[in-house]
Amino acid sequence: MYYKLIDGLALRGWEKLPYALYEIGQGNVDFLSKSEFLALSFCDGITDSESFFVNPGLKKIIAEALQKGYVAECNKGDMLKEEQKYHLYPCNYMEKVHWSITGKCNYRCRHCFMSAPTAKYGELDNTTVLDIINQMADCGITNINLTGGEPLFRNDFLQIVDRLIEKKIRIRQIYSNASLIDDELLDELEKRNVICEFNISFDGVGWHDWLRGIDGAEKIATDAFALLHKRGFPTGSEMCIHRKNIHTIEESVNLLSSLGVNNLKIIPISDSGEWLKKAENKDCSLEFHEVYDAFLEYIPKYFKAGSPISLMLGGFFTCPKGTKNYSIPAAKYDGTKASCNQTLCASARNTMYIAADGRLLPCMPLSGMDCQDEYPLITEIGLEKALSDSIYLDRIDTRLEKLLMENAKCRECEYKYICGGGCRAGALISSGDYLGCDESICKIFMEGYYDRIRKISNEVIAQMKK
Repeated sequence: MYYKLIDGLALRGWEKLPYALYEIGQGNVDFLSKSEFLALSFCDGITDSESFFVNPGLKKIIAEALQKGYVAECNKGDMLKEEQKYHLYPCNYMEKVHWSITGKCNYRCRHCFMSAPTAKYGELDNTTVLDIINQMADCGITNINLTGGEPLFRNDFLQIVDRLIEKKIRIRQIYSNASLIDDELLDELEKRNVICEFNISFDGVGWHDWLRGIDGAEKIATDAFALLHKRGFPTGSEMCIHRKNIHTIEESVNLLSSLGVNNLKIIPISDSGEWLKKAENKDCSLEFHEVYDAFLEYIPKYFKAGSPISLMLGGFFTCPKGTKNYSIPAAKYDGTKASCNQTLCASARNTMYIAADGRLLPCMPLSGMDCQDEYPLITEIGLEKALSDSIYLDRIDTRLEKLLMENAKCRECEYKYICGGGCRAGALISSGDYLGCDESICKIFMEGYYDRIRKISNEVIAQMKK
């Protein structure tokens, strides 16, 4: 009897993670034990099962794979396709890329930290962009989010999409200001079977135009949400709050929910980039306690409304749509000393950010910071080296143990095994030090918000059960 992997599945591996099962073109990777990998490697259409079924462990794994639909019986010599055969990539695994394919934008957002209104970082030419996609495929990248600037502003956007499809890299999200979203674009994406999420910023009912610098931007965004919902494209949103729009949280959530938006992230505006260029903006920045008090006030209203949208309030609170299963993102570790071996940022370790000029950064908020010049340009050293031996790789793999060695304030803090120093971008903004304290997260714990979030959430949930 002979077995083989079903069409669409392949064996893959990366440095330090050599055994994986990959769903081709869908971006899904399941890491395997050595025994699981060995068993599936025998499912090649040419290895007789009698030769490995003498091992009861392997026989059990194959039986489970059959039940899950990973493998199927086949005729002798019914071999795997070339793309299904095992390939070991010569670099570290990265789950996803978040890529600014342009630094240009047709909006004039007054808070843009990468100064897209002036195209500070420009954009790479078509040949270079397509070559970077080739490099992604050579490094085993399977998922991508496209952003900018305004990604749809590139006249070769669909060519970029086509190259990603050709290289079996799945487009998960497109971040857009919505101004260039129309039926024609959606028709082109549907032709290519790209039904990805569009994430469109929405900065408060009545205040979106003010922050985006364009008259009519709010209507453009809401019309786009409605169109995308009608066409079957999932949508998400992000909202930046400031002193003028902080009172619109509840109204904005309800509006977005009514437009079919699935998820929303709300964060305060960062004092960086374009925001710092106008003195009038300074009066609109919020103190941490103002943000957190507003979040606390809204949480009961959110639950009582039935959790109408999957919501993330910065590092303060998150909850899936239609549930009461909230969590506090700032509490990222389990509170034990074992946390010392955890990376400082799981998101940065799993998602790399490529800036508009081709620089590889731990995350998008580092764009525009002076420290970004420390990080490698893919156009100079190549993606494989950047994911094998570079300061970028060192930074995203930094463990809590190192932060506690370097940071006395965190080392002496009772919450160190829970928050792990907070966000690294937040630490850079607060202190200018990658291993510094993120003061925004410190305040969640040191000023009692951590306990208050749980108390308020649990109380309202208990009341709703009565």
